[in-house]
Amino acid sequence: MSVIVPCYNSAAFLSETIESLQQQTYSNIELILVDDGSVDSTAELIAACKANPGRLKVQACYQENQGVAAARNAGISIASAEFIVLLDADDLLHPDFIALAMQSIATVDIVYPDRQEFGQFKRTCGAGLFSLERLKYFNQLNYCALYRRSLWCNYRYDPRVSGFDDWDFWLAAARHGARAHHLTMPMLLHRRHATSQIAGIRARYGVLYARIVLNHAEIYAEAELARAHAVLRGEADYRSEQWLFERSYFFDLGFRNDSRLVKFKAAISS
Repeated sequence: MSVIVPCYNSAAFLSETIESLQQQTYSNIELILVDDGSVDSTAELIAACKANPGRLKVQACYQENQGVAAARNAGISIASAEFIVLLDADDLLHPDFIALAMQSIATVDIVYPDRQEFGQFKRTCGAGLFSLERLKYFNQLNYCALYRRSLWCNYRYDPRVSGFDDWDFWLAAARHGARAHHLTMPMLLHRRHATSQIAGIRARYGVLYARIVLNHAEIYAEAELARAHAVLRGEADYRSEQWLFERSYFFDLGFRNDSRLVKFKAAISS
């Protein structure tokens, strides 16, 4: 199986991420490191990993900076395995994740875990159901899962929604009948820090969500499509949806008892 790690100015954390893959109890792992135009010492770390791959089979590729979605596509395009795992260059995997996911993948297309956040914030976050109706309005999954490469061959990651490209990808998979298994253990260790991707996503939430809606126009009502077009024209917004997204993502930062957030989280977990 192949693990794709997009890297952009990732020198501070990349060695830890690679070490978490070296420690996997599953042994047959191809690691593909994609340098997305880094200007720090990421390239040197990638070269060192290729020179000393340890238990891993290491490939690397370079592209001018195009964002995480394009980097994911670039890495998967050269992957040789039937199964794919995405891992960001500042995150870690529990040592047993790939082994347990490979045991569960035989009868499904996707195996996805819960996540443990660490660093600036600490909490355990359970993923939701892999459900088309839920995914239309909120991403129930983490970006990190083990899935069949054939899904990517059909849908790929859309660079126009880079940052929410995993949400767009899961929605495409759900639309076309993909089957998923929830591995109910926090096996993605997601690092929370000041330079996390979430800052950029927050600034672009409305445009990203509007494009997701229009990417999957056949499953949304006409009023939702009209609103998405209006958002892209700057004539409307997704203020309420963004508020709920942010309060959910920053759930432990003083908003736990807010009635709107409690109601929202109950709705997506019921």
